[in-house]
Amino acid sequence: MYPKISVNLGNLILSLSDALDLAFSSLAMHQQRTAFIAWELGKQAKLEENRIEHIFIAGLLHDLGKLVIPNAILEKPAGLTHAEMAVMKQHTYYTFTVLSTIGGLKMIAEWAAYHHERLDGKGYPFKRNAHEMTLGARIMAVSDIFTAVAEDRPYRNGMPAERIKTILQNQADGGIQDARIVKLLLENIDEIRRSVMEEQKQARQYYESAVTEIK
Repeated sequence: MYPKISVNLGNLILSLSDALDLAFSSLAMHQQRTAFIAWELGKQAKLEENRIEHIFIAGLLHDLGKLVIPNAILEKPAGLTHAEMAVMKQHTYYTFTVLSTIGGLKMIAEWAAYHHERLDGKGYPFKRNAHEMTLGARIMAVSDIFTAVAEDRPYRNGMPAERIKTILQNQADGGIQDARIVKLLLENIDEIRRSVMEEQKQARQYYESAVTEIK
């Protein structure tokens, strides 16, 4: 079972995550999938229990900034233009800005917002480099890539397993993502996917129930 979030923050965190999943159909369950992957990688990396909880929370909230991105861009059934991509990239900054205003979430805000940062300093929004990327941030970046390429999107279908492995390995070999984290994921990919699918059954039931109530 995934980590139990502390009562003080639990309702707020789950409400924020649910708001994004319910607002944009193409992103439905993406938060949870990324959180589950990050949680599993946190365990494989032998993080302390409280750090595993924090990385799970960061996964739930990492795309929070997309709430301010126009729906026409998020749901566009084709590749984005240069201008549209520039707008899309702002979501990580908004994620950081919002979470940084909540007391006690500084580390979670960084982990969540750094999911598009790269070890070579060419990521966004802050262009952090390897020296500035903590283990939690590195796990988030790998988790988001894995989830994003595996999922169906309005402009493409999810990629097959072998293609996903190639993408991740190339990024590790190129110094873009942490090679140790990528190795952990690839070595345990079947176990991780199985665990995520089990947790997703419960999450999917909740999501579908919430959508039905709204309608």
